[in-house]
Amino acid sequence: MSDAPHYASWAEVPTGLRPENDLRFAGLEPRGEPAAWLLLDGRQVALFREADAVPRAPKAPPTRGSVDPSRSSDRPPGSAGTRGSGVRRDVVVLPGTGSLRRGVVRADADPTTTADAARGWIRTLLKEDFLVLDTETTGLGYGAEVIEIGVIGPDGRERLSSLVRPRGGRVPAAVTAIHGITMDDLQGAPTFAEVYDALLELARGRRVVAWNAPFDERMVRQSAATWGRRERLKGFECAMRAYALARGLRQGRAKLERAAAETGVLAAGRQSHRSSEDARLTLQVLMRVAGGR
Repeated sequence: MSDAPHYASWAEVPTGLRPENDLRFAGLEPRGEPAAWLLLDGRQVALFREADAVPRAPKAPPTRGSVDPSRSSDRPPGSAGTRGSGVRRDVVVLPGTGSLRRGVVRADADPTTTADAARGWIRTLLKEDFLVLDTETTGLGYGAEVIEIGVIGPDGRERLSSLVRPRGGRVPAAVTAIHGITMDDLQGAPTFAEVYDALLELARGRRVVAWNAPFDERMVRQSAATWGRRERLKGFECAMRAYALARGLRQGRAKLERAAAETGVLAAGRQSHRSSEDARLTLQVLMRVAGGR
């Protein structure tokens, strides 16, 4: 541990280094020794190079063809309450015939069948009442907070959009370089606690989709916990996972900007990294894939 660099805050951590849990949320397995260490809440967190990580090996096939999402061990990747070894990273959750049950497709299944099933998941989603959520944050770590949230409906219209004033009171310059949001922009903005009630009410009874659902779910959960809010926004579903399977990307992951470029919906040439625009971009990507693009 002494040979690897040590960082005192997320602002010092170079791009491309991520904790083990973050890599596993993304379906990757860290490889080799830690490239660096981060002091976080009095403990040392190992950081690994994302470029060195490899796709996680699929687990043994499930013994049943469907799962009950009411059981914590059967919840979809990125759903509320799934973390650590309990997250099923070898499956993609696909709608069954009813709204309360899901079918699963293993990551090592026949690629044609998997792609067809993923496109079917997207087409079924687009027929339902759902929300697409995106967040911008103060960083990637376990102390990061949401500083902007955007939610759109299946018609592409904005249902919720707000800057959010973080309790920590700062936005690292390295993060501002990505989304352009500074602490000055957030003066006078509501806190996450003030936005959360509207978000919970909006999501009640609806499916919630995010591009990288495990990340956005974690950020929402962290921000709620920072303000002492215990009620969770449940049932995140991962658009990135469905897109990757539909396109035959065996790692199960893809950047939103690349997906938007590949499907021809990136009008401005680059992703904006603003919440409502990125949520709308996610919806447009899903619509193109559903149409066979």
